[in-house]
Amino acid sequence: MKPLQGIRIVELGQYISAPYCAMMLADQGAEVIKVERPQGGDPRRDYDPLVRAGSGQLSGGFLSYNRNKSSVTLDMSQAQDRQRYVALVHTADVVVENLRPGAVDKLGVGYEALAPRHPRLVYAAISGYGRSPRRRGPYSNRPAFDTAVQAMAGIMDVTGEVDGPPIPTVTGFCDIFAGIHAAFGVLTALRARDETGRGTFVDISMYDAAASLMERELMLAEFTGEQRQRGLDAYAPVGTFKAADGYVALILPTDEIWRRLCLAVSREDLLTRGELLTVKSRSLHFGAIIRPEINRWTGSRTRREIVEHFSAAGVPAGEVQSVREVYDCPHLRARGMYVEIDDPVAGKRRMIRTPLWLDNHDDLTFDTAPRLGADNDLVQALQLP
Repeated sequence: MKPLQGIRIVELGQYISAPYCAMMLADQGAEVIKVERPQGGDPRRDYDPLVRAGSGQLSGGFLSYNRNKSSVTLDMSQAQDRQRYVALVHTADVVVENLRPGAVDKLGVGYEALAPRHPRLVYAAISGYGRSPRRRGPYSNRPAFDTAVQAMAGIMDVTGEVDGPPIPTVTGFCDIFAGIHAAFGVLTALRARDETGRGTFVDISMYDAAASLMERELMLAEFTGEQRQRGLDAYAPVGTFKAADGYVALILPTDEIWRRLCLAVSREDLLTRGELLTVKSRSLHFGAIIRPEINRWTGSRTRREIVEHFSAAGVPAGEVQSVREVYDCPHLRARGMYVEIDDPVAGKRRMIRTPLWLDNHDDLTFDTAPRLGADNDLVQALQLP
């Protein structure tokens, strides 16, 4: 028995946020039927890196967000295919969708059109700036991609060096975070439906989700009137130290952690240095004083030696790992975070899984992403409304 077995989800999604949300639910056993355009399907099907064999191809970027799903193709500009879509939704518990604001309503297949005939439907809409008519803002009609949202939410403004330009973080960061909240919203709405018998509209804004990640910076602005400076955290010294084979990173949020660090590197003298007596003063002098002084000890040791020594001293620290090191990480392997996907075009590929574990359920299975329209028989036999 898989945790979400018996739940049917129709995904009218593309790119990242809705597909990632639906994949999270599919990984836990929900049946996910992805609805795509007949010509080309989800644009990510053509994203590099591409593997081609014979007449088939697979995009690594598409596989990342679309495993464990079925695919049907419907031309939503055609009345009969819209009827097929409505008929398919009537067999489902959930719709997950992230089309451009207004698109589904113009087609007559949005929540307001579907809910009267399907009151148990949970409809999750992910957009850049929110879709609910009850919570419209001046940006609600804007299209959005991840980088724009990172900029709007202030994430880029605090990312980078003090004298450098704003820079984005990991590509797709806001898409995936919004998708996670959408999955949480779907499960919350399904639980409420168990009690009330009615579904609901789940309104997920990428901008809302990204802004919520800035809760600490927003709190500090409210309580102090100060604005976080890029590359500098005035309330917690944070940064990296040089190792013989790279860097290690840590944060020093309390006097006790600072004391442990100084003892760990045999620099008790730093504890009484006038410029370093408080957390805030240590934050201001991290780059000029703390980093070069601690580098004297770390510079001749490997990242692993430093982190293990600091950990034993009660100082949380981590090696700054490359992407390849993360891919080969023995801890992630021991945790089972990499799964093997066997695809008829790309062969066996190792992919990272969604990080939810439920010990009392069977081990999950992971199938490859579907070929475009591979499951069209699911809609051909439907009785049209």
